[in-house]
Amino acid sequence: MAKQIKTKITCENLAPLLKFDEEIESDTLKIAIFANNGSGKTFLSRMFRLAEKEYIISPDEKGKLPTDKLISFEKNKCSFSLKITAKDNTVAEDFTISVSKGLIPTKPTTKYIFHCFNQDYVEENIRTLSYEKDSNIVGFILGKANIDVSKEKEVRFKKSVEKEKLVETIKKDVTKYISGKIGNIPNINRLTEYKSLNVDTIISEIDSPFTDVTKSYKDLLNDYNRIKSVPENLADIKEIQFSETTIDEIQKIQDTLKTPFTLGSFAEAFKEKIKAKQDFIETGLELLSDSANCPFCEQTLNSTATNLIDQYTKFLADEEAKTVKLLNQQKDYLRTLLKQFINYSNEVNNRIITYTTYTTKYIPSLENSQLESLETDDLKELFTNLAKEIDKKIKKIDISIVLDKKSIKEIESKIKSLQSLLVQNNQKIKELNNKLSSIDIENKEVRRNLCKAVFNDIAKLQKSNVDNLNILTKELFDLDKDIREKEEKQKVSKKKKVAESVRSVLKYFFGNKYSLDQNSFRLTLNEKILDEGQAKDVLSDGEKNVIAFAYFVGDIHLKIEKEDDYNNLFFIIDDPISSMDFNHVYSICGIMRNLKDIIKSEKERFIVLTHNIDFMRVLAGNNIVSKSFILRDAKLKEFNNNLTVPYISHLHDIYKVANKTELPKHTTANSIRHIIETLNKFENIDSTTDLISKYIKDNFPDESKTYTLINDLSHGGWRTEQAPIHDDDFILVCQSIIAIITEKYKGQIDYCVKLN
Repeated sequence: MAKQIKTKITCENLAPLLKFDEEIESDTLKIAIFANNGSGKTFLSRMFRLAEKEYIISPDEKGKLPTDKLISFEKNKCSFSLKITAKDNTVAEDFTISVSKGLIPTKPTTKYIFHCFNQDYVEENIRTLSYEKDSNIVGFILGKANIDVSKEKEVRFKKSVEKEKLVETIKKDVTKYISGKIGNIPNINRLTEYKSLNVDTIISEIDSPFTDVTKSYKDLLNDYNRIKSVPENLADIKEIQFSETTIDEIQKIQDTLKTPFTLGSFAEAFKEKIKAKQDFIETGLELLSDSANCPFCEQTLNSTATNLIDQYTKFLADEEAKTVKLLNQQKDYLRTLLKQFINYSNEVNNRIITYTTYTTKYIPSLENSQLESLETDDLKELFTNLAKEIDKKIKKIDISIVLDKKSIKEIESKIKSLQSLLVQNNQKIKELNNKLSSIDIENKEVRRNLCKAVFNDIAKLQKSNVDNLNILTKELFDLDKDIREKEEKQKVSKKKKVAESVRSVLKYFFGNKYSLDQNSFRLTLNEKILDEGQAKDVLSDGEKNVIAFAYFVGDIHLKIEKEDDYNNLFFIIDDPISSMDFNHVYSICGIMRNLKDIIKSEKERFIVLTHNIDFMRVLAGNNIVSKSFILRDAKLKEFNNNLTVPYISHLHDIYKVANKTELPKHTTANSIRHIIETLNKFENIDSTTDLISKYIKDNFPDESKTYTLINDLSHGGWRTEQAPIHDDDFILVCQSIIAIITEKYKGQIDYCVKLN
């Protein structure tokens, strides 16, 4: 297998091309790439344009660089590499371009002279000139005048030196400040916030300080030292264990107080005596069982004592006694619940001491956080008042005591409030324990804020210097723009060659309709020189793009310093047919085929990028390019022209008839007509019916029957006065066409051979 040229293109974070690494093997450096909008082809052409030595990258009026738009979303830099290895394995080209936000990329040293056509080129070199306020360059004027820019360049040099010195001063001050403030903090330089502490970021973001930093550098440094002082194996704070209390028991007390109960038949003095020591009596009766002795003093019980015990037993079995017992139990519940909350309060107070110590000494992010103490006095007062109501009920169970709804609500609210405080305190304790267990995260957050505080301090200290730097940048931008415009007018020494190439391209497209006047360097319409400002009104959008492409071809001479430079040219052409009629597609393809002759070069190299499938299929189908691809999902795939070009199918049908491997059929005449029209269109841009007839006459002997058959078939039919056409006639016609194509475009016939 013959050796191939290897073209390796690598991109990273180039807008939609996050990762692109492709190698193309081809016979020549004539490559076409088809890509839908949004696939990244324009970004490729823009990166190639950065390799042009003459292309000046300047910030806009806001100080922003156009190269920032090349970088993928949420990325800070991108890269583009091109390596071309010749057939003899020598490296013909090898360069890398790196683009960082806010920085003018360094121009690569290239072996080839790159010349790029895209819409950026059109905008900067054609459209912009048509709206220039200077009346000398209004419209699509392609000529330039000699203008001395030595004074402007001298001023620019002085201001550039002044800017460089100012940048160096800022860089020195910033470096010293950073080193003195946070330079000794371990691993801080790994943080993203630290990486923002560079001169370019400080200059571009000086009016956008970090707003999420509330502490000063000094306070944050103290925080950092506090975190470093956390002892190893510092014990966690225990959460407070508590049981959730409901209001159900309080509701039961309310119901008991409200319900009137039946009084017993015992004397009031006896009742009062028993109520006063009911618990004691009940305990004694439980201990007595069948013994004849008192369970407390162990004396023998006489008849009087046993009668009294019987009375006690009967009373306790009475409903009144049961009610009194219930009420006493409810009083006990209130006492127990109050004691429980007092214990919780004591536990919280103990935790508060430890929590405050930890947050003050070790955890800066929680220094304003506090545990809430539990105040139980209100609950004690509410329970005391409720107990008094229970005492009233014990003395007189047959009455109904209706509690104030407000007081019940207060009890319920207070219990819920205390429990909520316990939950909140536990959450704070848990958060503190988590921070202690991952103190590295706390440490990292403080270091991040230190970087932000340092950035904000630098922004204040360097504000005056940066303002002066921005003024210089704006002045240099204006100077660059002025110099660039004047230098473009200045290159008159190459005017003749530029004019020749522009005129040649315009003739290819328009015949004699549009041309270029060599003296005024203005466009002419039907040999009449257009006035200033007139061209932009006369030309259609498609014609404007043709003019732009014509100028692009002519403009190559402005990059040539010596004759040998032509052999180092490398064209990058991105969608030159925008807004053009389909007829112009063939014209562009013809120019691509004859580019070497138009610019008088011995060699030709180009990469064509397009989203126009018709343009692509003509390039690929007529061997104007040696390799064609589809760019999809950041990958290059072989472009199968057979799937898009009906010409190939028609040609293959004719080829099979000519070689008698297939009989003519009802579509053969249509195939013959399609092939003739396509060949004529390709070789004669301004194709008409008369020119088709002329093409047939020029390529097929008019004394032969073949000429007559082709002429009739290419016009759609067979005349009725003629004898019917036979298969042999079709075969003869097809053989004649194949012979012509073999002579002119042998590659097409070779392709048909492969299809068989």
